[in-house]
Amino acid sequence: MCQSIAGPPVDEAIGRLIAEQMTPAAVELALDVRKEIQARHEEADRLRCRAVERAQIEADLAQRRFMLVDPDNRLVADTLEGEWNEKLRILAKAREERERAREHDQFILDEAVRERLVAMTVDFNKLWADPDTPNRERKRLLTHIIEDVTLVKLPAEGTTKVHVRFKGGKIQTLTTLSPKSSAQQVKTQPGIVELVDKLLDDHIYSEIAELLNQQGSRPGEAARRGRHTARFTALRVAYLVHQCKLRSRYDRLREPGMLTKQEAAARLNIHEHTVTRWAKHGLIASHAYNGHYCLYELPVSDLPQKQCSRWNRLVDRAAARRQNASQAKTLN
Repeated sequence: MCQSIAGPPVDEAIGRLIAEQMTPAAVELALDVRKEIQARHEEADRLRCRAVERAQIEADLAQRRFMLVDPDNRLVADTLEGEWNEKLRILAKAREERERAREHDQFILDEAVRERLVAMTVDFNKLWADPDTPNRERKRLLTHIIEDVTLVKLPAEGTTKVHVRFKGGKIQTLTTLSPKSSAQQVKTQPGIVELVDKLLDDHIYSEIAELLNQQGSRPGEAARRGRHTARFTALRVAYLVHQCKLRSRYDRLREPGMLTKQEAAARLNIHEHTVTRWAKHGLIASHAYNGHYCLYELPVSDLPQKQCSRWNRLVDRAAARRQNASQAKTLN
């Protein structure tokens, strides 16, 4: 619905183009072309002069014929008078056309104008780039050189086509890069996103933030504003993972078969607190995925067994008594 084109890249491209075109050699060439055009105008004026002379001769001839006619012969006199008036109209029209053409072609570059133009082009770049030169003066300079400029925005390519049409009819096309939008400027660089994606295989958010800060990486907002003090935090990394739709560390750990605390406790037939103690002492491997939350990796074989406790000893004694009682019955 709303279209916009950034002006600074277009202004810079047009300025470079004009600076390249406005050289002493270009002015010399333009003056030579002007001289050739002037010669053609003079030749056309000579042809128009001949047309005026012919019209004058024919008008004079028609006048003499009218003056020599017998006044009593009214029919012949009226015919000759009409021819004379027609010749006079043709003569007046020829003179008007010549004057109008001369007014159109009367501009002639003299030697003083030529010297001023050549001198101006020598310092044109300096004048154009001078910060004290107002933009209105730059526009006045452009109006003498450029007829119009057509801009075509290509959002898919992130560029703008600039079609420049000069006063003489020449057309030149430039391509400028469109500046990034505010959302693109605050967006974290793709290289950092790829690095975070790799680090998620072995590190949690706080560790990833520390590694990024050690290598000098900065969040997108800080990079745009040139702030070197802003750093990655665990919260920034978590937001980046969510915003870029990266696969979470939890899903990465679950894929090879890591177990939650409840699942590990059920598999080993122990309490959940015992799972935490066993992981702390290295009996089973734990992998953090979100701060203090962990998933657990059980050995493929030789699973650890629950230690004997007082309750287990009581159970063993009761089983022994039952076995002895059954043996006594058998002896009796």
